[in-house]
Order: sequence, then structure tokens, then C-alpha cells
Amino acid sequence: MILNDLPYEHELRNKPLIEIGAKYQIRDSKVLAEVTPPYGIAKKTYNQLGDVWTKWDIWHATIY
Repeated sequence: MILNDLPYEHELRNKPLIEIGAKYQIRDSKVLAEVTPPYGIAKKTYNQLGDVWTKWDIWHATIY
């Protein structure tokens, strides 16, 4: 499920990235990077991410 496309108030956009198996992909790329516990953003929600993460990346939830 693509987090970028969900409404702001959607449950998945408000759960920690690590809990939803978040992965991100730079636009126009086929490579997905998994958010793992060492990431500083692992405990943040999609809605807490800054533009640097959301403007150029497509975010996927793999656990829902």
C-alpha cells in the first residue's frame, strides 16, 4: 500500500514506520529500501516525516 496516496488521517500514516514494514523508493527508481531499527526515522510515522523524505520518495507499507 502506498502511504503517499492515503488520506492524512489514515491509520497507516500514523503508525511508526518500523511497525508497518515501511519501505521507500526514490521516484523513477525500482529499488526499495527497507526502514530498519537503526534508522533514526524508524519510530516516526509517515506524517512526521519532513519534505526531504516525502517529496522525492514513494513510501510503501508492507504490514497492515
